[in-house]
Amino acid sequence: MNVADTLGDLTGQLAQLYVQRGPTVANDLDVDAALHARSAVIALTRELLFWGTRLRQGTRPTLVDAETRPAHGLAWHLTRHPVPEATRSPMDVARLAAPGSAAERWERVATQATLVQTQWEASPSKPMGPAVRTVVADATVLALSVSHLDQRLATTAAASGRPDVAEALTSQAVHGLRTSAEATLRHLARGDLPAWRADIALPARRLDVLPMRSPADLPRGLARLMSLLDAGTHVSPAHLHLVLRGQERIASALGKECATLWRATADPAIFDAGRRLTELRLSLQGAAPALRKDIGSIEPADPRALLQVNECLRALGFSLPEARRGLPQRVDLAVDQTSTLLYSVEAVGSCARSQVNGRRWLTAEWNRDETAQTWHRADRHDHSRIGPLLILGETALDLLTRPAALMTHAAQQPAMAQTASRGHVMA
Repeated sequence: MNVADTLGDLTGQLAQLYVQRGPTVANDLDVDAALHARSAVIALTRELLFWGTRLRQGTRPTLVDAETRPAHGLAWHLTRHPVPEATRSPMDVARLAAPGSAAERWERVATQATLVQTQWEASPSKPMGPAVRTVVADATVLALSVSHLDQRLATTAAASGRPDVAEALTSQAVHGLRTSAEATLRHLARGDLPAWRADIALPARRLDVLPMRSPADLPRGLARLMSLLDAGTHVSPAHLHLVLRGQERIASALGKECATLWRATADPAIFDAGRRLTELRLSLQGAAPALRKDIGSIEPADPRALLQVNECLRALGFSLPEARRGLPQRVDLAVDQTSTLLYSVEAVGSCARSQVNGRRWLTAEWNRDETAQTWHRADRHDHSRIGPLLILGETALDLLTRPAALMTHAAQQPAMAQTASRGHVMA
């Protein structure tokens, strides 16, 4: 598991809140949920900034720092940025929030920010060298997101009978944050910002198979599958082949659901999800045969990944809960299911790499006459049985990060219903 990926998900959630069509906060419950999320994001941003700048708490930046090290000024402003307290606990907000509501989305942001901070603190391999600048840049984007969303929150808090929140978010203390964040981003953009990683080892023994009771549980089950594949446990080639086939069946089922929803809603988000599922399904079909023969293992395999895929497939056979049966709720769920499926497929590549690095898999080599074969430990990532799995993981990662695009000429024929080649589908 890589902390940078989890942080990227958090940034994406904040961006979705900012660009969504409806109000991000509509009532007093939403205000409390937003305050929980805001507090968690600010705490995470402070930790990343003070780690990246090596600045001690309470240190006031100088005028020279404003020009040469604006991140120091941002950290100082962030420590003084107001953090109003919510009147409800996170448990109460989660209990009262309706599925798909603004309060639920804000609580999801709070959970994600807390997860990133927990993983960051537990990671034994923090970034070094130029990559530290990228961590500071990512933290600056979080601070800027908070600053932008504060404007809407202050307006709604005043209308919802929360003058204390509105007053805190319009005080003099908030004015320097956005200016300092923008100055920091301009300064960091002058040089290269390399990608960074902060890996964390998962406690594999605690990753139980999650039972699935409805299609709404599928994102949670696929996230657990991703964790099981990333945990470094031994997954045999035979089991991984069945995992790929299961993911292919899930992609096919989700593609049909996306086609149905596209015809009913013409929502660009569902169209884009269908396009990604189409290419994912083709990639899974191309990679799975690599594990059918001439590859094996003599070590006992951990069956949990295969069992979790079976649970996810079983979930697709149930009916949705009543609260999830509206078209907007089904669209949100399908988009969420698609992204978590892509993450689980990306984990297949890291799983294969882990098995090869741990020398757990065996590959067969035939003699010249193809009358006998010998088995050797797989130790090359470019082997004909290993390479397709790594390429599959890279394809899933590319689909996750690819910008959304809606082709107007395909409006009457959704991409997921087409049977054309991969190149035509993604043209």
